[in-house]
Amino acid sequence: MIKIGTSLNKGEKNHLKGRKPCVQQCLEKNNIPCTLGNVPNIAILGSGGGERAMVGMLGSLSKLAELGLLDAALYMSGVSGATWCMASVYEKPNWSSDIKQIKSVVERIGHGSVSLRDQISLLKKYHRTNANFSLTDVWTALVVPMVVKKIDESTLSNYQTGQDPYPIYTIIDQDCKYEGFIHESFFELTPHEAGYTLAGAFVETSSFGSIFNKGVLREKKPEMDMTYLQGVCGSALADKEVILKKLKEWLEIWAEELQSHDGPKILAQMLELNYCILRGEQWTQLVDELNALLTDFSAGDPMEVKSLNFKNTKMPSQIKADKMDKIKNLKQYFPILKSQHAKIAFPKCVTLSWIWGTNYNFLYDMNVPQVHQNLQESETSHFEDAGLLVNSPYMSALRAERGIDLIISLDFSAGDPMQTVTETAKLCKEFDIPFPAINVTKCDSTSPKAFYVFKGLKKAPTVIHMPLFNIENCGSELEHYREKYGTFQLPYKPEMIEDLMEKAGENIINNKENLLREIESIVKQK
Repeated sequence: MIKIGTSLNKGEKNHLKGRKPCVQQCLEKNNIPCTLGNVPNIAILGSGGGERAMVGMLGSLSKLAELGLLDAALYMSGVSGATWCMASVYEKPNWSSDIKQIKSVVERIGHGSVSLRDQISLLKKYHRTNANFSLTDVWTALVVPMVVKKIDESTLSNYQTGQDPYPIYTIIDQDCKYEGFIHESFFELTPHEAGYTLAGAFVETSSFGSIFNKGVLREKKPEMDMTYLQGVCGSALADKEVILKKLKEWLEIWAEELQSHDGPKILAQMLELNYCILRGEQWTQLVDELNALLTDFSAGDPMEVKSLNFKNTKMPSQIKADKMDKIKNLKQYFPILKSQHAKIAFPKCVTLSWIWGTNYNFLYDMNVPQVHQNLQESETSHFEDAGLLVNSPYMSALRAERGIDLIISLDFSAGDPMQTVTETAKLCKEFDIPFPAINVTKCDSTSPKAFYVFKGLKKAPTVIHMPLFNIENCGSELEHYREKYGTFQLPYKPEMIEDLMEKAGENIINNKENLLREIESIVKQK
């Protein structure tokens, strides 16, 4: 059930075999003749960026479908917000040939809703069924449904992908990132297997999250549902400081809108206390403030509640021992926690947890020399949003076995729109992975064009890079659009979704001929 190596899974190979005739037909309809054996391997990549990325991806895919270009893609891979789009459109097989599925998703996120009661029920379920309950469970239940407007309890391994582009969801191993093992950090999930993209270690997706020891399945655990997968993929949309600041603002606004209890404020205070300790800053005042919030609700609440308690799991290795001791001993600073009657505004399942994305490590104690020893030492691993490392899923497309000829990078990042491609180029040089040279100017970062092409190395794929907001579709309003569609804000209103869809679609419409020209060039090279 565990595969050591980078060869493609049989299920992926079979899917590609069924998809390639669709690609061939698409190209022929666009006057690009090619044989079945000459079909180019094209991957569409969607970057992170919260709901901006989700809606931008929807707008881009919608126009690609309308213009008859979507079926040219063999693969589709996403980070963070782009995975929210992917999870939504892939709910139905053969969606790429049915524009109605994309339109139904747009309608849902614009006008749908998920009740707080249903979110709390999901949170209770996660606490009851997930032995590694963490802040990712809280984030998933209380934030993700607010944006995607659905709780999806299906699983990735049960996806019937039909003849759609093969989907790849990407995250990173938090522990590897903290410890500086960047090559080992990249992780991907497909309908058939989940594992370390570059390190070359995989497990069947249906068994990801189960307990393994020495490569043997010891205890089968339920596979994560699609809502949780979206939660872990989008669990950290920027660095820790930004997450803390924006999430705290979001939760406080949410508490004001609910006008019922201080649960979101308590969660925000927990997060701020956590990161304050990790930064080594003064944190005792935050303890006093959190105690005050807890005391306010110690008299009881109409919702089912329980005593606050701590869940002390393994801290990332870079946290010094004295900070770990402080976290482990925080309970002594909360007098209210010593009472059997301590209450908080959160439902029964909520506990204090200081770790994101805990999952059983399928490589635990395997002792295989081909895989870095650090990946085999711990019983659990911790996963988070891949945007904390590189905000686009290039590494999934650069697995040599996938033989990608052309990458179409749809970039919805905040800040420098060229950062993802330049960072990837640096990593590829370090990892000895073929990738074209990226030559950009300061002007490209501040006032980007809508369409860039990078190529050159013989074994490297051609890379098309398309920033969402650019001087062609935004003109003098470039900064206005960047500010209007932030990564962290409450869910977009229908008119915002419509406007953003239009901007993303303009990029595709205005560059249809450019896309076809580069595709035709790849076919001629093959």
